[in-house]
Amino acid sequence: MESSNDIVILTQARPRSPRLVIAGCVAHCHADYHEFQRSQVTPAAFIVKSDDEHYAGGCLRQLRRDPDHATALAFIDGAASDADRHIGDGALPGSAALLIERIEQWRSRERAVRSKGDNRGPDAMLLEYMWLRPGYVLEPLADWQYLRRYRYPVLEALDRSESDPMTWIHGLDKHGLIERVALRDRQRECDFCGSAHLNFVDVCPNCRSIDIDQHTALHCFTCGLVAPEERYIKGEHRICPKCGTRLRHIGSDYDRPLETNLCLACDHVFVEGEVEARCAVCKRSMPTTRLRLHKIHSWRLSGRGCLTAQGDGGHGQTLFEPRQYLPYPHFLGSLDWALKLAREGSHFGFAVAGLHLANMAELNQALGVGRTAELLDAFADRLRESLSDADLATRADPETIVVLLPHADRKRLAALHQTMRRLVAQSVQENAAGPSWRIAEHLLTAKSARDEDSATLLRRLRSRLADNATQQVA
Repeated sequence: MESSNDIVILTQARPRSPRLVIAGCVAHCHADYHEFQRSQVTPAAFIVKSDDEHYAGGCLRQLRRDPDHATALAFIDGAASDADRHIGDGALPGSAALLIERIEQWRSRERAVRSKGDNRGPDAMLLEYMWLRPGYVLEPLADWQYLRRYRYPVLEALDRSESDPMTWIHGLDKHGLIERVALRDRQRECDFCGSAHLNFVDVCPNCRSIDIDQHTALHCFTCGLVAPEERYIKGEHRICPKCGTRLRHIGSDYDRPLETNLCLACDHVFVEGEVEARCAVCKRSMPTTRLRLHKIHSWRLSGRGCLTAQGDGGHGQTLFEPRQYLPYPHFLGSLDWALKLAREGSHFGFAVAGLHLANMAELNQALGVGRTAELLDAFADRLRESLSDADLATRADPETIVVLLPHADRKRLAALHQTMRRLVAQSVQENAAGPSWRIAEHLLTAKSARDEDSATLLRRLRSRLADNATQQVA
């Protein structure tokens, strides 16, 4: 690409000359982002100029999805929606001096990033985006049309895999790459689909009907009947509809109890109804105690995140922290290293064990997606705590765990099976729902490791885990 100190203007209103001079820089005008890509220019900044929100938003999202320019400065000169303003760099600076100052500040940081590597994955892109903007805070945007009500438009724009932005944030937080700035809100979410669009309804505690009403009730001392007052009225007198006693004096014949609600479906009288949450998205109903609590924070780069954004530190620092799950690529590298040690003919041997959840769909149906995820996370944490500091483990996906056990033998694997049975028993919920794991393992020695490599070994392990005949721990 042509190296330039130029600016690109994306505008529907094409000027007479395709090149202008702004703040001492040549500005190239293009009608859309695809036209700009064909120009092979590497600009110092972009300006999106339009009074059409749809056009401005389209240009900004195309820019942020382009790995070559995703973290570039992009100023807005005109109209844009709230979400699209979150993925831009604000309004065009009011003077040429301010524009040049912003560009120079960005470029001084960009030189540090570009000299460290060319990783253009979503994590690296986000950290780079935040690093290039001093003091940048990733703020949530409240949007009632969004499933979870709060969203982070920058994450949506940079992520080309359409993954869950909240899961992405939690992963970066877990690795210490970002840190909380402020708690912006707390909200309850559906335990099944994660929606924050909930309706809270009072229901009858006896039959769960919503057809309830407030009534003045009377309590007959003779037979103990509690019923709405209108059922006692017979002409000008109060007469118990059950025992026929005439109620003359409050305190001696009857009183007015606290129960003031009546279910019109089953005639049950009660003080307060039970509150039930009903999801407007998946239509499920659940008690309020089953709702997920979600804390909404704003975020900034941590010290480790700043180093990682420049290509120094970050995930690599957590590679061999004891009792932590390794990222899958790091686990593969460690497994390759263990195979090389075994092939050297020393007395080193090890075992690789795979665990796969066999009943994910059933758990989601019985517990909801939220509680199932929490249950699996808790199980994984307890399993890792039961292993020694020398053991390595990775979560290949939400349903699969792989562990590497140095110097393991059949006795060590039997102990792992026993641990699994204990943890499974502890994970059973109040409705008898619990995880059912398939387990498969390979013992590796100098002889058996001779023709192995990590990728082939794990593929064979996964194949065994997918077999319904594989041993289950339930």
